Formats: sequence, C-alpha cells, structure tokens
Amino acid sequence: MEKRLVLISLALFVITTATIWRISFQRVEVYRTNVELVEEIKADNRLSAANHQLGDLYNFSKKHVFFIRDLIKLDLESDLSIELIKEKLGLFLKTDDNYFLARFIDALGMEIIRVEDNKISDVDIIQYKGNRYFFKESIKLKQGDLYVSNLDLNMEHGEIEIPYRPTIRFFTPLFLNDELRGVVGLNLKAQNWLNHFKRQNVGLLTDNRKDLPVGFGELYPISEEELHRKNLNENPIYSHRKVNLEGKTLFTLYTKINNDLIDKKVKDYKKRTFLYAFLLNSGVVLFLFIIYSLYRKNAAIYTLNDKIETRIKERELLLKEIHHRVKNNLQVITGLLSLQSTFIKDEATKGLFRYGQYRINSMSIIHEMLYQSDDLTKIDYEEYLNRLVTNLITSMKGDVSKINLSIKADELYLNLDTSVPLGLIINEIVTNSLKYGIVNDEKGSIYIEIEKLDYPNYLLKIGDDGIGFPEDLDFRNIKSLGLKLIHKLVVQVKGSIEKDNSKLGTHYIIKFQEIEEIL
Repeated sequence: MEKRLVLISLALFVITTATIWRISFQRVEVYRTNVELVEEIKADNRLSAANHQLGDLYNFSKKHVFFIRDLIKLDLESDLSIELIKEKLGLFLKTDDNYFLARFIDALGMEIIRVEDNKISDVDIIQYKGNRYFFKESIKLKQGDLYVSNLDLNMEHGEIEIPYRPTIRFFTPLFLNDELRGVVGLNLKAQNWLNHFKRQNVGLLTDNRKDLPVGFGELYPISEEELHRKNLNENPIYSHRKVNLEGKTLFTLYTKINNDLIDKKVKDYKKRTFLYAFLLNSGVVLFLFIIYSLYRKNAAIYTLNDKIETRIKERELLLKEIHHRVKNNLQVITGLLSLQSTFIKDEATKGLFRYGQYRINSMSIIHEMLYQSDDLTKIDYEEYLNRLVTNLITSMKGDVSKINLSIKADELYLNLDTSVPLGLIINEIVTNSLKYGIVNDEKGSIYIEIEKLDYPNYLLKIGDDGIGFPEDLDFRNIKSLGLKLIHKLVVQVKGSIEKDNSKLGTHYIIKFQEIEEIL
C-alpha cells in the first residue's frame, strides 16, 4: 500500500507541476487581457466625461442663445435703443467668459448689434454676414430651432483671425409678431475646451477639418485614419467616439490608450507569477511529504468516523422510534377518550372530551411528521397546518363542508419546541371559529398566514369571517378554557396576541418567537 502511495505521489507531483506552470502562463495572459480592458475602460471613461462636458456645454449654450434672443426680442418690442441692448449683451459676456461674441443679424444679413469681448463694436466695424454659412443655415430655421456650427476659425472682414480663435457658433432665428426679423448668435471660445480636453488626455476632431487652414493642424496632431491604428499586440492605440448633439454628429473625441503602462504591469506581474509558481512547486513536494506522514493517522480517523456515523444512524433510528411511539401513545389516548365519551350522555361533557382529542391530535400530527421526515429537528409547518385544520373541519363540519380554507406559510420550518405550542394555539382558534364563528352549515372562510420577521421573530395572522365576538365581551377576560389556553401558550412562545376589530368576524394577530431547543 505504501509503494502504491509513493507512485501515486510521484504521478501527482508531475501532474501538479505541469498544471502549475500551465496555469501561470494562462494567468499572465488573463492578466494582460484584464489590464488592457481596464485601460480601455479608463479611456472610455475619459471620453464619456468629455462627451458629457460637450453635452453640458451644448445645453448651456442653447439656453444662453435663447436667453439672448428673448432679451433682444423684449427690448425691440419695448423700443429700447440699440446702444442699451448692446450694454446688456456686454454685461452678459462679462458674466460668462466662455463666449467672446454676441450679435443680432437682421433678415438681410447685416449686423445690427455686435458685442465682442465685453466691447461694443462701432458702426464702422459692423459687417455684412448674409454670405456666411451660419447665417444662411440659421435664417431657414423655424421659430425655436437652433443651429450649431462645426468647430472652425473666427473670420473678420473675410480673413481668418490671427492668432487663431477656434469657434463654435450657436444661432437661432428671432421673430416679432410671427415675422422673421433676423438671427441671434453666440460665438463660443472653443480653445478653452480644447485646452481642457488636452489636460484630460482627450483630443477633438471636427468633421469639417478639411476646410481648415494648414497652420491650424497643430490642434489636430493625428488624422481620422490614425484613430484605427493598432500596436504590435494588435490592440488599439486610440479609443474614440462620435459626439451626437440632438441628432447632429459634429465632432469626434479620442484619447490614447496607455499601452506602455500595460506592458510594464504585465512584465511585473509575469515576474511575480513565475516566482510564485516556483515557490508553489516547492510547496507541492513538502505537501506530498506531509500527506505521506499523515497517511496512517488518517486511517485511524476513517475508522473513528465510521463508528461515529454508525452511532448517528442509531441515534436517528432511536429518535424516529421515540416519535413513532409518542404518536402511537397519543393516538391510544385519543381512542380512549373517544371510547369513554360514548358512555357520556351530557353533550357539554362530550364536547370537552372531543376538544381534548383535537388538542392531542394536534401534537400527534407533529410527532408523525417528524417520524416520517429525514430531518428530525424541524417540520414543514405549511403541510402540518393543512393536515391539522383539514382534520378539524372534517371532524366538526363533516366530509362535505362549505368552509373555504387559505393557508400561507411558504418555506416555513419550525422545531418541536415551537411547533407544539403554536399548533395548540391554532387548534384552539380554529376550533372556536368552527364552533362559534361559522355556525351550523353556513358558508365561511378561515385563513392562516405566517410571516417571517427578523430571526427568531414571526407574525401569525389567523381568523374567520363568521359572526365574531359580541361587542360587550373582552376576549382577554373571558373565562373560557380555550382562550385561557391560547393566552398561556402565547406566553410560552414568547409572544403577544391582539384582536383585530377592523374586519368582520374574529381575527387575531400573534407575534411569537421560535424557541431554541436545549439539547
């Protein structure tokens, strides 16, 4: 047996060694994949943040240009002077340095109002803009629509402004009394946002790049084609996405994936992983040696375990036999009470015997279920309630009754110390319902609901739709054996009982705890 163990250990060492190094190589590859994924996610998060910023900028600018439009519209309707309107626009630009130019161009393309960098332009500087693309696009819009330009350069007197001033234009038409009077616009300082994105390692490409001058290319260090390049590991160098603003795709955001960091992390991880593999391989040798030294001790443990399992099985058989005998003895007592009651003529006394049988039967069912179950500590309480209450209805109302029974106790398992007193409580309440609540052969309903609260607490709702208690009776002070028994058993399960008078019939709300068994 020992030679066989040595051969098995040697084979195990070879298999384990091969497995360790195979897994080590796999872990390195998985780590590389995960690091690449993390860096791609980081890049995507940078693009998402930049995308949100562009979206916020778009929404703010949209609100601002509508505000300027409404301001000019109100001032024109009030016949305010152009100079006063210019002063108001100047104050607006002073409060928000994201914009460098606000203007109103009439329907013929002439600048009526022009305020730039907090400076109101002289009449001589005001230009004709009817031939500019942003005017042609904006003048065609409906009332309330917005035109947003691509990123381009600011032009003055037909020439591109030097130094370059990247611009995004927001324009909307202005109507007075449903008559088109011109367009209102704001020029956004795009350079601020380009610099902000640059600090976040995010770049921006515009769809009209081919229309921009060669010198402006310094803002675009890469081309659209370069965004799709891959490195030697066939991983993308850049992550990029189109920016969609209310259905308009004007820009492309991009950021560089940190492949150098990926290579460094993979290299360090590979070094650590192979060191751990070597140490683990050495540990396997030590482990096999320990296994061999523990072999004989394990044999004794297995023998002891067999004895323990045998004793556990004997204990379970003994407990089942005890529950079986208890059930049989309870049935014998029930039979004796039934036999004795046949010699009694007084119906009230017979009733006492019969209700005693019901109480004994509620306990007998529990022991029968424990005997039949694989788990000798708990019973399925929903099944128990169905058997208990069905037997009560059949015993008191006959095989064919008009009682509608509803039981809700899903996945509820209770131990013996809790099941017995709780079963007696329910037995007494249901017995009272069938005896006093739903009288004669009338139709009626009985419901039982048990809800799990924070362990070890439970909530029992039970009742019927019968005639209920007389209003002048206090259920706590009635000198009835059944009700006294209910109150004492509720105390036994560390609970409380309340009568719900909000509904027709008799209804109880009982809070109780599962009693911990003392072994």
